[in-house]
Amino acid sequence: AGEDKTLTKLLIDFTMEKTDDDKSWDISREILETGRLVLNENNRNEITHFQHKSIAEFVEIKNKLAEACKVLEKENAGLAESALLLIEKNGIDTNSFPYGTFPKHLDYIAKNDAKQNNHKFDTFEAIKIKKGAKDLVLIEQIIPELLSLLALVYSNLEKLNFYKAFLKNITPLSLLNTVSNELTKIQEEQNLLSISEFNAIIHKEIQNQPAPFIYERLGERYRHFFIDEFQDTSEMQWQNLIPLIDNATSSEIDGEKGTLMIVGDPKQSIYRWRGGKAEQFIELSKNHNPFNNPEKVLEHLDKNYRSYSQIIEFNNEFFQLLSNEFVNEDYKDLYANHSHQKSNDKTGGYVNISFIPKIEESEDEEEELGKTELYLLATLNTIQKVQIQGFELKDIVILTRKRSHGIAVANYLTEQGIPILSSETLMIKNATEVQFIIHLLKYLKNSADKESKAYFLEYLAQNSQEKLPVHDFIAEGMSYTNETDFENWLESFDVALSFQNIRKKSLYEMVELVVSILLKPAKSNAYVQYFLDIVLERDIRNQAGISDFLNYWDKNSEKFSIPSPEGNNAVRIMTIHKSKGLEFPVVIFPFAEEDYSRSPKDKLWINAAEDDFGLSKVLIDNSKAVAGFGEEAKLVYDQKSQEELLDNINVLYVALTRAEEHLYIISQYLKPKKDGEYPNNMASFFIKYLANKHIIDEEKLEYEFGNPIKLSTLKQHVNTTKSIPLVSD
Repeated sequence: AGEDKTLTKLLIDFTMEKTDDDKSWDISREILETGRLVLNENNRNEITHFQHKSIAEFVEIKNKLAEACKVLEKENAGLAESALLLIEKNGIDTNSFPYGTFPKHLDYIAKNDAKQNNHKFDTFEAIKIKKGAKDLVLIEQIIPELLSLLALVYSNLEKLNFYKAFLKNITPLSLLNTVSNELTKIQEEQNLLSISEFNAIIHKEIQNQPAPFIYERLGERYRHFFIDEFQDTSEMQWQNLIPLIDNATSSEIDGEKGTLMIVGDPKQSIYRWRGGKAEQFIELSKNHNPFNNPEKVLEHLDKNYRSYSQIIEFNNEFFQLLSNEFVNEDYKDLYANHSHQKSNDKTGGYVNISFIPKIEESEDEEEELGKTELYLLATLNTIQKVQIQGFELKDIVILTRKRSHGIAVANYLTEQGIPILSSETLMIKNATEVQFIIHLLKYLKNSADKESKAYFLEYLAQNSQEKLPVHDFIAEGMSYTNETDFENWLESFDVALSFQNIRKKSLYEMVELVVSILLKPAKSNAYVQYFLDIVLERDIRNQAGISDFLNYWDKNSEKFSIPSPEGNNAVRIMTIHKSKGLEFPVVIFPFAEEDYSRSPKDKLWINAAEDDFGLSKVLIDNSKAVAGFGEEAKLVYDQKSQEELLDNINVLYVALTRAEEHLYIISQYLKPKKDGEYPNNMASFFIKYLANKHIIDEEKLEYEFGNPIKLSTLKQHVNTTKSIPLVSD
């Protein structure tokens, strides 16, 4: 922007539009979302429809859309006025309609103020007339004509709302090629290639190539394939493997065909956002076979070797019940007929469902904070209860759906003196020594940065000198504004530094020198070593300077952590996604109340008539409103809603099947709505389960299944694994 006038005008106009809608003028979020569209494999097919569209063409489409909206609004206003005039001409009193609802509805349309969720008057019965109204016969006579006018209005509204939804997303969509080109440029400059791009290149190259040619390029010929966790395999990854697997399984070498073994569970498919689709595995487990070899064998591994019988029984009942939440037959069948597991020889176990004390509904942040504190207190009480039952802290894991909840639990338990082990405690950026190095780098970048100077002085005061109290050391050091004087002062405390000499070195040499001079060997821990590795990789890849590295660190520091040390007697805290494939003696699942209706949703791709605006696909926000954009849009919305429900229940399935012996679910009690239905909330699932067992009681906050007595013993582990002898030439 700035150099390209068309792009600059587009961005300025978009900023002004957001401001006019009383939204933040900052458009960086929309641009970032566009970047995610480009990188996300799930959007790749749709994005191809826009690759050859210029910004100027998008601007033209936007103008056409805006004009089409005006035409439809004008036409609807005319139709509504005709309906009102019809009522007036026939001398009908508007008070003959209960509360004047129908005339008001027409008035809203005439003023282009009708909301999409307004009640529709599209049938004879929908137009209510007051009992005993003197105009009853007259109104009934003109209802067919009114319905005819309203049919045109509602048809126009369907289009109008669709166009407006597209208008909201057309500017970010018009930036697709610009963002894509910038991403390509960055990748070339940094010698990088995103995984999604890599898969796409492979897909493009191998689709029309015979398998022998691909094997020749690979330099290897594979005969036997094993794919674990298949439910997390993306469609493109699978399509890339099919030619090789098909060749191996349909041809023979020395009379033997190749093989493919696929292992997985569609109920644990929780990575749709990066291409993993449960539907792919569901199709394979039915009649679909993409290979020429018809010899397919399907085995259901229905015995649970992990959990005690009470936990298995609870999950069998719970997820069988949740199958009723689905409309999609495949999803319903998955949980109705394929979630039941057989028990092993470990009988007993314990499941506890509890609800935090009721809080009056409020949008107030203080109320929300109070609810969080109740969850934290309930979690602490559960840990203490579990300890009394004989479990150690290291037997316990706390699972959360959101990372923010995990952080809140970690902070609270630390305050209460409970040792914890989490991704937060293992994050490199949280290590004191790493923070010290970062602040020193900031000072080296800008010696006027007083905050960074104060921070590294505080570290030195606590770790490298004993002559002065910490506060006095910091205050005295901060008083030196001349860097040479500052260096001389530091030297009086046996800290020999030449900031200018350090600045002359490469990034890695700089950090390595700081570590060797200022960090005692005992302080040069695993966090520092991992940090040095990050610095080295960045330096080699980018010849990074201080500014470049600090920018990189600001954006990526939360991604880096050290491996978890074994043997720590501490409560583990992790997200459900991180827990996948793991097992724990005791699982505590607090904050089990996620409101699915408020969860972030992917945007929807809807087919469009290319003749109208030159686009065969359009991008719109995912909301209930989409169901009112026509039958095809409703089908897309309904399918997406079912996919989101499946993904959410799958996440819940992963969480509740991690426990070996004890499972604690901490949720919030919810009352049903006026129509008897429960809110679209995870907590509703647990309430429905208890109601189905006829044990729900509004005043009761805790429900127990099984006996909480600890059954497992700390037996000496005997290694029964047979070693496989190594055979070499």
